[in-house]
Amino acid sequence: MVEKPHVRYSRSDPKNSLSSMLSGHTLYIDSDISDELRNKVLEAASKEGALVVDRWFVGCNASYVVCEGNSVHQYVGHSNNIVTPLWILKTAKDRYLQRLVHMSADLARQIGTVLENSQNGIEGEVNNAGNFSQDTPSFRSNASYEERQQIVHSAKTGVRNRRGRRMQTCQTPIRPISPSSLLDSICWTISEPTSTASVFTDSCSVEDVNEHQSIFFDANGDGQDSRASFTNSTRSLTESERNELIFKNHFLTILFPVDRFSEMGPSSRTYFSNNSFTCLQVLDYIYSFYQENMSSHEIEAAIHTDSRHADRLRALYSSKETVECGGNMIFKRIDFLGSRRSFEMLKRVSGDNNSNVYELLIRA
Repeated sequence: MVEKPHVRYSRSDPKNSLSSMLSGHTLYIDSDISDELRNKVLEAASKEGALVVDRWFVGCNASYVVCEGNSVHQYVGHSNNIVTPLWILKTAKDRYLQRLVHMSADLARQIGTVLENSQNGIEGEVNNAGNFSQDTPSFRSNASYEERQQIVHSAKTGVRNRRGRRMQTCQTPIRPISPSSLLDSICWTISEPTSTASVFTDSCSVEDVNEHQSIFFDANGDGQDSRASFTNSTRSLTESERNELIFKNHFLTILFPVDRFSEMGPSSRTYFSNNSFTCLQVLDYIYSFYQENMSSHEIEAAIHTDSRHADRLRALYSSKETVECGGNMIFKRIDFLGSRRSFEMLKRVSGDNNSNVYELLIRA
């Protein structure tokens, strides 16, 4: 069976030559192929009567997809004929079709999934560079030229991979419905390290717990019994719960409260993850945000708010020490929140059930 293709597509048989086999067929050339190699493929394909399309999507009429190994996982299971640039050039040179390996569509999709997971694992560490917060100086300011080139290359690769996975026949990306809330079973004080976070063990909701807590406070003015009951209804997070994927999207925007009485409104910050977001990852984002010092822009607005924490900020802002230091102030965001430190949940903003924007709800 291996030898038959060579006999069937013999060079001496003009009916089975490349021009007759590819005449009227279409090719798509992957964007990751270098310009020099792309031009060679274009020249060979045009001489043999093939047409080249500029865009590819699942279900398009491209007869052949021309790509290299790093991009093959995007097309396996979605295209019948996936070939390399060398396959096209060698076929044009030898004047007969090179051997093609076929498999069933379901098996091809399984192989595509395996290749995609493997690719994500290889690129994971580099792509996670995008998870640094916007204020991280090592990511924005201290990166060398080579590091920036590598970060940009990895970002472009990730964009191409996601683009290939989400393209449909109608050219509309699939946007899954986002959960209405995240981490609503977590019990945690955001000023404490994430290792102290626990999970509610009873079946009641966070609102039910708050109602029970208010009853305990009414019965006991000191609130000690309520705290004891609160402790008994929680347990530490297991390792699997910490690493559980809670948000299967590449972008997550969190709206952070920044002052005691929400006069200033929330501060927005967007995070990127190549492999979705885990429970511990999101908790770390929240903890890191409030451990950072307030920016000069935040301070300029915060000195006009009404709270005893704003009084402290105003005193520090107008002190001689601050002036002598060139106006640089050290005032952590968590200190400006006051007693608003009890985590409730991340709640999806209203209006769009596909949104990746969540508001952080905390209480005193």
